[in-house]
Amino acid sequence: MPSPTSSRRAALIALIALVGLSVPTTAQAAARTDCRPVPTPAADILRASDAWSTFGVDGSGVRVGVISDSFGTAGEDVVAADVAAGWLPGPGNPCGWTTPTRVVLDNSTSASDEGRAMAQLVHGIAPGAELMFAAPPTSDNAGLAVAIDALRDAGADIIVDDLAADDDLAYERLAAGYAVQRAVDAGVLYVSAAGNFGRPGAEGYPSAGYPVSGWSSTRYRPMPCAADVEQSALASAPEITAVDCMDVDPGPGSDPGLGVTLLPGFATLSNLHWAQKAGSVTTHLGLGVKNLSTGELKVVWASDPERPLVPSALSGLGSADPTEWEVSIVRRVTPEASTPAVSIVMPNVVRFLAVAALEYFHSTETDDIGASLIGHEADPATLAVAAVNASDLTLGTYSSAGPATTLFGVPTATTVPGPALAGVDGLPVSLPMDGEQNLFFGTSAAAPTVAAVAALAVQAAPGTTPAALRAALVDGARADAFASPWPSTLEASRFSGAGLTDAVATVAAVLPPAPTPTPTPVPTSVPTPTSVPTPTAVPAPDPTAAPAAAPPPGRLAESGTSIDGVALGAGVLSLIAGLVVVRARRRRRNGSDAAVTGRR
Repeated sequence: MPSPTSSRRAALIALIALVGLSVPTTAQAAARTDCRPVPTPAADILRASDAWSTFGVDGSGVRVGVISDSFGTAGEDVVAADVAAGWLPGPGNPCGWTTPTRVVLDNSTSASDEGRAMAQLVHGIAPGAELMFAAPPTSDNAGLAVAIDALRDAGADIIVDDLAADDDLAYERLAAGYAVQRAVDAGVLYVSAAGNFGRPGAEGYPSAGYPVSGWSSTRYRPMPCAADVEQSALASAPEITAVDCMDVDPGPGSDPGLGVTLLPGFATLSNLHWAQKAGSVTTHLGLGVKNLSTGELKVVWASDPERPLVPSALSGLGSADPTEWEVSIVRRVTPEASTPAVSIVMPNVVRFLAVAALEYFHSTETDDIGASLIGHEADPATLAVAAVNASDLTLGTYSSAGPATTLFGVPTATTVPGPALAGVDGLPVSLPMDGEQNLFFGTSAAAPTVAAVAALAVQAAPGTTPAALRAALVDGARADAFASPWPSTLEASRFSGAGLTDAVATVAAVLPPAPTPTPTPVPTSVPTPTSVPTPTAVPAPDPTAAPAAAPPPGRLAESGTSIDGVALGAGVLSLIAGLVVVRARRRRRNGSDAAVTGRR
């Protein structure tokens, strides 16, 4: 039996085929002039340019809110220059898009104005959309929630962000996630950059080509610690009387330490999370990090015992050779201690692609390797976006991967396999995003391209719910429109979701179905009986008049046409008429993958 998803896809393909036979109106067929100094390739790659001409959409009447670090800290004159050049809407825009970006909240301190670059990408695909911007007042979940609520209250139909809060927890919905849910409940589609925490193992190691930026397990597997780790843990706090360690070997063997190799001169965070609710922590975990080159070892515990998070760092800065580390998850043994799910996320710090190799790199039923999707980006209410490079249509290895499980703060425990779908990055903007060329890389660039496609769909079908809009985007995405750098043995949905966004399929999916034509009844003429002359009566004793013969059942007089036959003929005509009517209606990156920087 075909799955509901395959059935929806089949129906969508059929609908697109019919749409392709339609004749656009004059307004729909009118060519749109790209008034930007540099056209955006995303419009063609995501088939937005086809949607413009086929459906006559440009985002008009739709409000798209952008959240990032800042919008106009470079100065009003710089923003005005962007408008005059066609990068942004506003008075003086050469295409006549005169409604300026409404800045609801901005960052008064020095920042990158990455939000302005995101707005430019939205404008390139949905030039008629009204743009709004908000910068969080703080870098944590609470600050991000303020920006989300502000844009929701300002009337945004779609919100897109590219920020990661610095206090995210892997298994719990926090303030930003609650704000996302409030926005969705209010009818807003919420789009977010998945993050740029992904990375492949370096050549020359067994884990080469596999995702190595995270490690997680469905439960803590206790075993004795290495002697030096146990000694260091017991000495770290006088109240600790006993410890054990996580067995990181998913197979029949046992191993109390995860081997991590850093490239020469690189550093990375190594953040430990476990599945307990903040404020109700009963199991206390720590992170033991040992530099195998120098022998230096330390055990770090949570700075806040009520938060299930231990941040740490691995550094190879200043080293001309790869740095070998061993990471141990340590548990205080107490009567209250349990065996929760655990995860380690290793986001970039100084440079990207810091991790060269992991000792264990094959995912199993219990352990996922390379998962780095975290925070509100992993929230089930968020539409998280991966990045496909516009120049070669290859999925960026830096896109954060799933799966990610939310256990607390949601009605039911939910696991998302990865980003929902992919947008496009490597796009021209007016800002020097990569230090040399004004090209915007990372999921920070990809997310606004998806938000812009959503704006086209909302214009085509005002009132489309976030759930319906999300389904249209996901069901219409093309899994075969790009190349994946990951091994084919790995589940593609972990890295790119349903595939690359398709504007034509998305808009077609939200349009109301064509009305079923009502055929005009075909009148059936009943022959008028021929008058039969009355013969001259022949006298006879007591003559009795013979009754007129009744027509046979199911016959119309003596025409020889049955009632069933007439109905069938009318039905065939109706079906043919219906077919004729239907057929007629019918985060950015600096330079290369090895140098993606920025928040996301």
